[in-house]
Amino acid sequence: MKHICFILLLALIVSCQSTQKLYEKGDYTKAYYSALGDLKKNNADVNAKQILADAYSQSAAKYEADIANAKNNRALVYNSYRALQAMYEAYNEASFTAGAFSPKDYSTELSQAAENAAAYSYNKGISLLQHGDRISARKAYDNLQQADSYVPGYKDVIEKKQEAYVLAITNVIVNKLDQRFGYYNINGAFFENDLLWNLNSIGKNNYYIFYNINDSRASNIRVDQYMDINMYDIWFSNLATNTYSYNVSKSVPVKNDKLPNSTSNVTVTATVYVTRRIINSRAVMDYRITDAKSQRIISSNRIPAQYTWESLTGRYTGDSRALGDKDWAIIRGVYNNRPSYDDLYRELTRQMMNQFTFSMRSIYR
Repeated sequence: MKHICFILLLALIVSCQSTQKLYEKGDYTKAYYSALGDLKKNNADVNAKQILADAYSQSAAKYEADIANAKNNRALVYNSYRALQAMYEAYNEASFTAGAFSPKDYSTELSQAAENAAAYSYNKGISLLQHGDRISARKAYDNLQQADSYVPGYKDVIEKKQEAYVLAITNVIVNKLDQRFGYYNINGAFFENDLLWNLNSIGKNNYYIFYNINDSRASNIRVDQYMDINMYDIWFSNLATNTYSYNVSKSVPVKNDKLPNSTSNVTVTATVYVTRRIINSRAVMDYRITDAKSQRIISSNRIPAQYTWESLTGRYTGDSRALGDKDWAIIRGVYNNRPSYDDLYRELTRQMMNQFTFSMRSIYR
């Protein structure tokens, strides 16, 4: 499957370039795949057959040179043999012959290169894992992951990867999420879900996992950090309504009745009468992250948020030609129902979450 994906990728790269130009530029591997594509369309294409053989010869020589000069770079050796074997398999899958040309089968060499690369990465990973610290465990996991990619299931790499991962991970428990709604009736369950989803989205590629204190999994893990979050000073104003008006004018062209095929500009005016309904709201979020072992505060901050819901409706008198897009938006505005406390709280938490996520990315990167 890896070889097939590799072949398809190269085919996509060369699809928009002519075989001849690729060969002349010295892009021999791309020219080889391009020639294969040409021959699939027309097996009698003499030029494509010649380029196929020449491009393969040049490309194979380059990969063979890379292998000879690689010394202890096992990844380079593996990738070079992989490229050579991909060219062989692409030719076989094409199901045609190109004269006396026949690419070499490097499956034996590729298999040995994979074993050598897997052994090197595995041994390096095991050595790092024995250091016993989190940073070394992360490096160990990366190396063991690489070994597993060279030879899936190499030795006990699956178990060792899990061992390294457990040591590499920082487990963070959201120990407290206190939402002080006072006398407001608000369903804030969504906020906890959003919070944990955002935190784990940040942490998943950086060896951090976040749990709710009530998560059953949290009782069986090593706790490295605690996070406390307080939501308070939650306030919503009463609905306020006020009316006002403003005048608009615009110069518009009109036909001149006295002079055919001519126009003149006149100024038209209108008055817009607006009804404005607003609700103001605010809240504050505090967070504190503490090291579970030393009780040292890792980070803390306060995030305030304010949100104003506004609904504008209106009418006008005068000449409609004087009205602009903003005026029409007010005039055509729908008399919206006032938002619920849940709706307003969502807007406040959306602001907070943006700031909170930015801060968390800097901490858990």
